[in-house]
Amino acid sequence: MLIHRYRKILRDRVVLAFLLFNLLAGILFVGGALLVSFMRSFGTTPAQLGIVLGAGWAASVLGAFLGGHLTDRISPRRAILLVVALVAVSLLGKALSRHWIQAGVCYLLGMGAQAAHAPAGMALLKDAVGDEMSGSLGFLNAAFCAAAVPGAALTGWVVGKWGWSSLFMGKFVLYLAILPVLFLALPEIQAEGQVQEEKAHWGDALHYPALWWICASVFLLTLGAYCYSYYPYYVQERFTADVRQLAWFDSLYNAVWMLSNWPAGMLADRIGAGRIAMVGYALMGFTWFLFPFGSSLFSLYVLYVLYCLGNSLGFYATVFAQDVVPVPFRGRAVGLFNALMYLGSAIGDSIGGWLWQGLGARFSFALAAGANILGSFLLSIARSKEQEAAM
Repeated sequence: MLIHRYRKILRDRVVLAFLLFNLLAGILFVGGALLVSFMRSFGTTPAQLGIVLGAGWAASVLGAFLGGHLTDRISPRRAILLVVALVAVSLLGKALSRHWIQAGVCYLLGMGAQAAHAPAGMALLKDAVGDEMSGSLGFLNAAFCAAAVPGAALTGWVVGKWGWSSLFMGKFVLYLAILPVLFLALPEIQAEGQVQEEKAHWGDALHYPALWWICASVFLLTLGAYCYSYYPYYVQERFTADVRQLAWFDSLYNAVWMLSNWPAGMLADRIGAGRIAMVGYALMGFTWFLFPFGSSLFSLYVLYVLYCLGNSLGFYATVFAQDVVPVPFRGRAVGLFNALMYLGSAIGDSIGGWLWQGLGARFSFALAAGANILGSFLLSIARSKEQEAAM
């Protein structure tokens, strides 16, 4: 029965179009570690990197709100075509950049466009597969990660042989190639927000205490866990790791997500997304606490695998935010959750560079551990508020 349902999903043109998009996006994957290496190629200091990363998260906040607005106003299909084109422009800009400010501006454009992609993609996928939404998302995430695992290693090889400009030019060509496919495959639909627009508003979603605690948890976590953006500095300085060795961190991230995220989602359906997210947040905190005690590059790879597992489990805090509000407010709940996640990252990464330089890596890892543990505790409060509301 399960195989039959997924055979039907795989015949849907929207799923197939997104599958091709995810595979092409993962072929030359640039994750957090490689992004830091790219910016360092311009001689960027941690403080300068913090400005770029913080502004990038701020662009994501705007992109998330703008993406939802465009999805409702001009249709999900047109919104996706627009944002994919903007991502392509940002990639071309990175390929042509000769200064860290140029590269940073292109990074902002790409971050904002990618954040704007999610609302439209979710609307199209929901319309195409209906009740099989979670399974379809899990399948597409797994497909992306399957491509990104070797894709990150391929990225390290391409950069080592031909440089960053050639890499981003290659990604630009791939995004140009997928645009005609999306144009032909994606249908025009009416977004759900158009139906609910007069019945529900952003402020109405704030009436649910559990949602406040969930949003507070992700904000504090991303605010304090800025070391995720700076740990490549620590790895390179302590173990003199090159680009190819850094690329393994991104490959491990995608490998863990590919193997764990879908099973974690099925477990979340059985025991609750909030409980899964609590474990994930706590595991990330435990890993960051141990990170500065790693005595070799291999030990850091092992710790990073544990971090990635926690990150994969913590992803379901988004689902938890959706579950604690009635159906008409679920889109707004997720939008608020994502906006505060991006805002926390924006502030954290902006000041993180100065804290990293001034107080050192060990302080930053300890702060991240505390922020994650606190986030897990706040999710436990949210679960109790959810149970109170259900009585």
